[in-house]
Amino acid sequence: MSPIGFKESLKKKAEEGFLPVVADFKCVSPGEGRLFEQEEAPVLAEKMVQAGAPAISVVTEEKEFGGSLSLLEKITDRISIPVLRKDFVKSKEDISVTKKCGAKAILLICACMEKETLRMLYDYSLEIGIEPFVETHNLEEMEFAKKLNVELVGINNRDILLLEKDGGTVNTTVGLADKRPKGAFLISESGILTPEDAERAVQHGADAILVGTAIWKADNPFAFYRRMMTCIQ
Repeated sequence: MSPIGFKESLKKKAEEGFLPVVADFKCVSPGEGRLFEQEEAPVLAEKMVQAGAPAISVVTEEKEFGGSLSLLEKITDRISIPVLRKDFVKSKEDISVTKKCGAKAILLICACMEKETLRMLYDYSLEIGIEPFVETHNLEEMEFAKKLNVELVGINNRDILLLEKDGGTVNTTVGLADKRPKGAFLISESGILTPEDAERAVQHGADAILVGTAIWKADNPFAFYRRMMTCIQ
């Protein structure tokens, strides 16, 4: 398990002159099919650490993405960088279990819950010591993130409710990045396929990016990851 926090590790990588890239570990892409087997993931996570990753995310949703809590636990036990759990989290129990599995941060998706539920889960995450990462996709959701005064905010370039099948691009980040909560660390998520996409997200205000399918579909995922990380140097 990582001794430092999720956001802290990303900021440290940026201070070193690199683009912080969160490698998204999802066994299955609903749009592209299987990317890797669960059994492979812990070794792949170790290799991602060796490639310079400051943090990774692990998708634990089983039906559409092929993940599990067991997968999360095996990865957090294996690596020393912080891990974000990604799933359709909707309860305090989900958050408590996430912390027990060793994750440093948890995804809270605006599109998947009522505002008051999100507020309650955000506060509970802070209370038990796990970083809440609030994901937005439109202006209304970003405005709510402002009301929460979140410190870690994401812009999903795709519509999560369509399970990554809507062909989103960094245009979503371009249109929303300047609406972020004051002082918040901003991560542009999904739909980032090339170093040029990554550069564009950063040029319009992203502090970091989260990339999954494009990494795992590359001929050499770890070389591709390093190209993303160094694209702004």
